[in-house]
Amino acid sequence: MKTTYFAPAERASETKIKSDFDSLEKSEYIRTIINALPEVVAILNRERQIVFGNEALLKFLGIVDKETLLGLRPGEAVKCINSTLNDGGCGTSKNCKYCGAVNAIMESQMTMQKVTKECRITSKKDDKTEFLDLRVTSSPFMFKGTYYSILSIDDISDAKRRKMLEKIFFHDVINIAGGLKGITDILVATSNNNNGNEEYIKLVNKMGGELLEEIMSQRALSYAEKGELQPEVTNISSVQLLKETVYYLSHHSNSQSKNIFIDESAEPVIILTAEVLLKRVLINMLKNALDASKKGEDVCLNCKKDGDDFVIFTVHNNAYMPDNVQAQIFQRSFSTKGEGHGLGTYSMKLLTERYLNGKVGFTSSPEKGTEFFVRIPRK
Repeated sequence: MKTTYFAPAERASETKIKSDFDSLEKSEYIRTIINALPEVVAILNRERQIVFGNEALLKFLGIVDKETLLGLRPGEAVKCINSTLNDGGCGTSKNCKYCGAVNAIMESQMTMQKVTKECRITSKKDDKTEFLDLRVTSSPFMFKGTYYSILSIDDISDAKRRKMLEKIFFHDVINIAGGLKGITDILVATSNNNNGNEEYIKLVNKMGGELLEEIMSQRALSYAEKGELQPEVTNISSVQLLKETVYYLSHHSNSQSKNIFIDESAEPVIILTAEVLLKRVLINMLKNALDASKKGEDVCLNCKKDGDDFVIFTVHNNAYMPDNVQAQIFQRSFSTKGEGHGLGTYSMKLLTERYLNGKVGFTSSPEKGTEFFVRIPRK
């Protein structure tokens, strides 16, 4: 018997699935109606398995023969990474309890009402990772005495991405510009007193550089999303990069009253990589740790060689991430801080895995806190 941590794992027999498909396929009414719909549509049995689909579904999945989909659950059809975590398949892993799609299907089956939810899916096809933001609607449907679910899928990835990029871009730029305004106000107020002006001028220069870097990083993320990014590769020192990361956030509002330090065991390693992208990843890792930390707590950065060919950067804080956050932390547009946030950890994964040929991950426990890591090749 298949195991499950959430939705029922039981499946209908191949004979029953084929029988359902044949029954629906023979109905000209069913075929005409669902193929007339512009949305991606699948008809599911009570076990959440696909027994029929429209032409838009085939196009969305990039397949020709709809019979190859028979018996698959939605997550299995789109190659969701969570659908392979448990032998029960789509809907049965621990992470699936937070999936909008399976929750919409199950709620619709239980209430016999139409249910619409949004879901974030990380799909892996031919070693290529894709991030999907979907709006799914599940509606009960009876045909020849048998209950089915009509599942319609709307890909809202582009709309969500544009909305999130715009909000976060303006949020970050306004924050830095506001800091510049505050410093220039002090310069104006002390214009008749030369003492201390040099320090303020340096701060203005630093924050102006941060403003430019923030704009450049947002442009890089936008290009990365579209696969158009062409990063410049240079030799850099791992420890020096950590120092620059700490310095970059040293005047950030979230860094105040928190102890940020580089571990004494940090190993200086020369890396041939895209410095701008790696620095952006490390900045986001540190920002994430600072957001999770309370006043007076430590945030520790480190870097070490991993064999002869790799280097690992880590950022540790004392906070523990709940299971629901761990399950979705790298999903695009997911955030614990509400709407308008959520691209920080997503961009870490996107930039590292797509452009730095590396890997991003984390460990988290109530006893040891949370540590994010990025592992990249030295050359």
